[in-house]
Parts: sequence; structure tokens; C-alpha cells
Amino acid sequence: MSHLSKALTNSDSERSWLREKVYAPKRQRTVHIVKQTIDSLLASKQRVSLATISNKSKEIDPEGLGISESAILNNEEARSYYELNRTWKGGSRRRRKQEVDHRPTYTISKINPNRDVSRVRQRLMRLSKTELVDRVLTLEQAAGVQEEQWLQLNDELLFWRLRAEQAEARLEKK
Repeated sequence: MSHLSKALTNSDSERSWLREKVYAPKRQRTVHIVKQTIDSLLASKQRVSLATISNKSKEIDPEGLGISESAILNNEEARSYYELNRTWKGGSRRRRKQEVDHRPTYTISKINPNRDVSRVRQRLMRLSKTELVDRVLTLEQAAGVQEEQWLQLNDELLFWRLRAEQAEARLEKK
């Protein structure tokens, strides 16, 4: 057996010892105190939240240390008991998907070149991705239309300029 494989085997056995003798009792202590604290809060009809559990657990813990909010969240069993009994019943953090409508809903209004860009940025940051895509599509379409109009105007301007030069040349010949 190589030196490296012996080291790996030793570290795995050391880790299993740590898991069994140190971490497992700590996890069980957390679960036990969290359950006692939540049951106490429910019995006294108090709000069940991470903060109230953390504060009340200091009174219930024989050592007086209590349980931190992160310990509750990082311990699967304690977290599930907390989520089952918490007062606040929050919905999913995900936004509902909006109906997909590929027609741009944003209309272009006159843009003030002296506007407060930081306020505009804040306003745009509140928009959903779909709304931002609609705005970009509308602006790209408008830019394309504007470029096409600009090219047509330049073509007409060149046409009339050439006609004017030809007319001047004819007048000079006479």
C-alpha cells in the first residue's frame, strides 16, 4: 500500500470517527433543542421564526448557549421541523411565469438626452426579463426603421442634388 493511499484511508477513518463522536451528537443536540424550543413557542402561542427560536433556545438550553439561526438552517432535521411549524408561510421565491406574448408591449416615447440615467437604471432593474426583452426588440425594430428612413432621405437628397447640379450646368451653357 502506497504512502498516499494509507493517508487517504487514515483520513477517511478519522473523518468517520469525527462524524460519529463529534458531529452526530452536535446535530442531535441541535434537533433536540430546536424541537423543545418550537414546542414551547407553540404552547405559549408565540411567533415561530428563526429569530424567536434562536432567542428562546438560550433559555431552554441547559448550557445556556442556545442554537444559532444558521445551525437550524444547516441541520436538515431541525430545518424541516422549523419549516413545518414556522408562523410565516412564505410562497415560492420563484416568480410565476407570465403568459408568453411575443408582440412588443413597449411603445417608444421621446427620450430626453438630459435624463437622470441612474433613475432610469433603477426603474429598468425592476422590470422582468420578458419586459426588458420586449423593450430591446421594440428599440431594435425602431432603430432599423429609422436607419431605413435615413438611407431613403439621403438617396432623395443625393438625387435632388445631382438634378440641381445638372440644371446649373445647363444654365451655364446657355
